[in-house]
Amino acid sequence: MSGTNQIIKPGQILFKSGDKSDGMYLIRRGEVCVYLEQEGKEVVLAKVGAGGMIGEMSLFDQQPRSASVKAQSEAEVTLISQDDFSKLMKQIPKWFVSLMSALSSRLRTTNERLKNLESGIIAAGPSGAMAPYANVVKQLHIMVLLFHKDGEKIGKDWVLRTSAIETSVREILQSDTAKLKALIDVLVTAGVVQERQDNYKNPAIATSNRTVLTSLASFIAEFSKNNPDRPYVTVDVVNMLRTFEKMVASAPYETVSAGLDEIIKEGKRGGLTTDNWSNDIATLTKAGESVKVVKTSNGLGLRAKKADLTFFVQCCNVLAALFKGKFN
Repeated sequence: MSGTNQIIKPGQILFKSGDKSDGMYLIRRGEVCVYLEQEGKEVVLAKVGAGGMIGEMSLFDQQPRSASVKAQSEAEVTLISQDDFSKLMKQIPKWFVSLMSALSSRLRTTNERLKNLESGIIAAGPSGAMAPYANVVKQLHIMVLLFHKDGEKIGKDWVLRTSAIETSVREILQSDTAKLKALIDVLVTAGVVQERQDNYKNPAIATSNRTVLTSLASFIAEFSKNNPDRPYVTVDVVNMLRTFEKMVASAPYETVSAGLDEIIKEGKRGGLTTDNWSNDIATLTKAGESVKVVKTSNGLGLRAKKADLTFFVQCCNVLAALFKGKFN
């Protein structure tokens, strides 16, 4: 297939997200960077070298560019125009063209999801609702984005190389990775993610559900917004919740309530110090919909659904560790 050759210098933009498509580009030599941009921040989606192609989605659906592309190093590219491609398509079965159009649509949906994740990173500024854990929320959003962009499915888990997270944190947040390493330790201890190695024996984190970090980031942001004077929970609160979780696990119903007096009695049986629980239960009054502080015949208690409680306890465990480790 013939085409028009072009040399682009390092940093030169080939096309921007939203531009009208002029065709597909083949990379003859050098390397280009595919990225999304919002409010001056760039998130790299891919780097494409010699032998690769970019912009092929627009050939099938004639939609505007879904991402931006610029030269990473001096590169030579060949433009395959829409007219050239249309001539080729006449020789290809219609079912194949329909299949490629469907795949292009799915890729565009993924790019939109990445843009939304990028928006979450930008929005988590120090003056926003995510304060005082704005940097933690940003890092969580970066992890989610990378799980969708670079995560590898190994068995039932999605696995993401730790070095990829470190690189993105340095590039996007312009910060060192010491706090990131500490945050990953917190997530592992709370059971939100697991530490493991990828297929190349590189250190990585893994999860069976890539959206779990999005939910955690939302919990932290919402809790901080609803509790501006005390945007944290203590270890005592976590111990109280874990005791309640054990009681809920043995109950025959999906939604379970327990009085604080019952929870304290169970905690003492487990050897826990419960002196502060009567005061600490108020911390959960504005902690979201998963666990509710309710009135009982003997005072206050907790009510929760079995399906929601485990993750809620994990979130509170993370929040307590963030406060203890001075992540704010």
